[in-house]
Amino acid sequence: MTFAHYEIGAGAAPLHEHVVAGEVALSIAGEEQVLTAGCVAVVPPGTPHSVRPLGPCRAVIADHPLRPNLPGLSPPD
Repeated sequence: MTFAHYEIGAGAAPLHEHVVAGEVALSIAGEEQVLTAGCVAVVPPGTPHSVRPLGPCRAVIADHPLRPNLPGLSPPD
């Protein structure tokens, strides 16, 4: 399992979900919803999804199983 914390600036490129502060627009299989602090989204495996920051925000991502290609994840020693 992977946990990642992101601090996202206004105008940042789209990325993943799980909002701690601020707002993001989450699209899962073409349906968009706005997530605010405390919201969590579950994306089924293999489902197209993206997140568009609506301003500065912080997000937590939990992946299972481990996704070794996440941005910012250091390769194992």
